[in-house]
Amino acid sequence: MVAAGFKKTSSKPESIYLLSGRAGISYYVLATDRDVVAISFSRDEIDRQSDKLNLHPRVKLFPSFAAQLTGGIDTYLKIGRPFQIPPINTFFIDPEFMLRVLFWTFLVPFGAVVSYGDIAAWCERPRAYRAVGGALHHNPLPLVIPCHRIIGKNGHLMGFGGGLAIKKHLLSVEQHYPESPT
Repeated sequence: MVAAGFKKTSSKPESIYLLSGRAGISYYVLATDRDVVAISFSRDEIDRQSDKLNLHPRVKLFPSFAAQLTGGIDTYLKIGRPFQIPPINTFFIDPEFMLRVLFWTFLVPFGAVVSYGDIAAWCERPRAYRAVGGALHHNPLPLVIPCHRIIGKNGHLMGFGGGLAIKKHLLSVEQHYPESPT
């Protein structure tokens, strides 16, 4: 996946849009006019994210980048092809440790996996692997911040907000996507 940038957003979104898609797996996206705010596999969770912002999704045409994003997500979920990542809105990601965990997770390359302990070490808290798991449990942007690429130290699949079956599917499609599509 190609990153447009990962930085702390200082202003709360003024308007928000709800999009949904289904490519074998249902998902929901909250987006502003310029960036993506949250992605979830659960409508209840996306409603909670919307409530945190104290904004309710508008029913109107969504930003043009959002159509590209959902198209990219659909293709990714079907065949694992990386998609262009739009700017990320991190306004409500707190505390600082969570932002650091999500930043390092964001940098895990397509098709690779690392352990919770690796992320903890990169955050300069090598014994905080459980805290890393807790932070990733609250990742508002799975797929964009690829928490499915974080596994147990012995290579075991551990927790995922969308469920282990979805985590396994995401890792599988990434492993089977050819480097040079024909």
